[in-house]
Order: sequence, then C-alpha cells, then structure tokens
Amino acid sequence: MLYLPFFHFPTLLLALMATAAFLPPAPIFRPRTPTARHRGLPICAAASDAPPPDAETDEGEAPRGGRKDRRRVVRIAWEKLVRWSRSWRSRNRSDVLETTRKVVVLGGGSFGTAMAAQVAAKKPDLEVAMLLRDDLVCRSINDRHVNSKYLSEYSLPENIVATTSASEALAGANFCFHAVPVQFSSSFLESISTYVDPKLPFISLSKGLELNTLRTMSQIIPLALGNPRQPFIVLSGPSFAVELMEKLPTAMVVASKDRKLASAVQQLLASSNLRISTSR
Repeated sequence: MLYLPFFHFPTLLLALMATAAFLPPAPIFRPRTPTARHRGLPICAAASDAPPPDAETDEGEAPRGGRKDRRRVVRIAWEKLVRWSRSWRSRNRSDVLETTRKVVVLGGGSFGTAMAAQVAAKKPDLEVAMLLRDDLVCRSINDRHVNSKYLSEYSLPENIVATTSASEALAGANFCFHAVPVQFSSSFLESISTYVDPKLPFISLSKGLELNTLRTMSQIIPLALGNPRQPFIVLSGPSFAVELMEKLPTAMVVASKDRKLASAVQQLLASSNLRISTSR
C-alpha cells in the first residue's frame, strides 16, 4: 500500500505561493522589428527612431530591481507561513489542556507520584486524582500535600487529590496513568474494570513482563479490563522520579498505534524540563 504524506492545505498553498515568487515572469513574444538593413534605411535614420534611455519599458520586460522585489515577496510569504505554523501548533497544544478536566493516576509509588506532580503543575485548575490503597498516605496528600511514603521530601501541587475509591477516582477522567507494578496489574485492573470508561486512554508507566504469562502491559490492560479496544499508550524513557520532582532536564518517549492520541499525551506532559518524543 502506498502512503502519501499529509499536507495541510493552507501550508501547501503558502509554500506554493512562496515558490512561485522565485520564478521569472513569463516572456511575451512580439514580432521582430525590422532593422535598418532590412528596411533599406540608413543606419543613422534607424538609430534616431530608438527610444531614449529614460523611456518606459515595454509591458513584457521586467523592471529593474525585479529580483529584489521577488525576494521580498518570498521573505514575506515565508514569514507569514512561520507565524501561521507557530500559532496553529500553539492552538493545538492549548486545546488539549483546555479540554482536559481530570486525570487519574493509578498507584502512589515514586513514579506515579512524580507523574501526578508533573501533570498537575501544567494546569492549576486541573483535577489530578490518585487512586491509592493506604488511607494514611491519602490523608497525608490531601492534608499536607506530601506523600508520606514515597518522595516525602517534596511538596505536591494542591490540585492533587488522593482517594481509595475507584469509582470516585475514575469518574469523569480524560486520561489514566497506570503506575501499578506489572505483577499486580491484572488483579488490580480486574477489580476496577466496572468503573473504567471503554474510551478512557490508559497511559502505562509500568515496565517489565508478567512472570506467569510473560505478557506485556499492552496485553495485560485490555485483557484485564475485558476491552480489546481500550486506548493504550506507553510512556517510557531513561528517567527517574527524582529528576521530575527536581525539575531537571528529562527526556521520555510516548508510543501508541494512534498517532493523534500519542500527540495529545505529548502535549499534556511536555514542559520546559520534560521533553516528550512520539513513536509508533
């Protein structure tokens, strides 16, 4: 199957306009004016009929400085293209944050806590729910904004709310970060499957294989939830939870069969200290 690249029509139109400005004007063909030799007139008489040096040129001739004018047109066209491209990309980035109202993080370990803090810092009015099993840790996060068990030396954004109720945590969520260890993921997901929206994107932070079955998270999540079409994304990379909490330069990769979904997660997480690349 032949795959053709996707071109956005306004971008293609501006690019064609800018390219066309480089082309010279089309020549206008006129009948050749007979010279003095062909008309049988003296050369001096024919020379007197020539236009003065300051006379206006014919319509088909390019004026002096035409190349500079064309360069100016090209420069202006490309400046417009760059401005439009930047505004279009920024508008897309803002759309993801504007439409996202709630994010849920399953698990309260080091990386789950760091990812919750990363997402919560992107948008102060975004609700970030952490589904935990320890009541003491829940109270610590809700009252003191500190995970008393993991990364206790760091303060968490105030828009992070912890709960032990799966129905409360998953209700109305736009994205779900799965940070439960692989060996416990199947049983955990089966216990909350009744509260999971079939269209809720699952972003897996867990690494490794299930020992008994050798299944990956891309296999465990749809099987445990009973939905083979559950949207699934993998987030991985050479990163540590402490790096995210310290706001150190960090790079990660988000991969999904759905390119638009991967791009949405990229825009949701990317920041000045966290660079997110997409892959399939």
